[in-house]
Amino acid sequence: MNTTRRPLRMNLAFMAMWLALATLGHAQKSQPQGTYTTTATVNVRSGPGTNYRIVAKIPKGATVQIVGKEGGWLKVQSKHGNPPGYIDERFVLLREAATSQTASVPGTYVTTATVNVRSGPGTNHRIVTKIPKATKVQVVGAEGDWLKVQSKHGNPPGYIQKKYARMLSAG
Repeated sequence: MNTTRRPLRMNLAFMAMWLALATLGHAQKSQPQGTYTTTATVNVRSGPGTNYRIVAKIPKGATVQIVGKEGGWLKVQSKHGNPPGYIDERFVLLREAATSQTASVPGTYVTTATVNVRSGPGTNHRIVTKIPKATKVQVVGAEGDWLKVQSKHGNPPGYIQKKYARMLSAG
């Protein structure tokens, strides 16, 4: 009698372990937090579905911070202090930290092209000046794909895109 219960107990234990792992995997997939890039211009909605109103649009190629998921909708954290919104998960790709060629640390960088310096971290902020290619800049911080650069002329700091700068030394 004891020998017939052992396989049943092992099967139940195996099924319980499989169910726990499957549930854990589903929980991880339903919370895809991290930094993503939009693959098209995407509508930001007030809730997770097309029946919710459009509150903003995010352009193709923009970096977004995802803080949760509901169904096929990703919850986006606003960079401007607005309430979170929702975007369709079909229009974003996860950004891997390893794909970034520029570190997000303060230090001396050199521009790899003529770059626009903006008043904030994004193309929606106004251009305050331009920096020529091969110019050394002092980076004091980073926000997403933007480096915060110190002005050499006593003006407030500005922002340049990371992809147009290469680190020379940490600082």
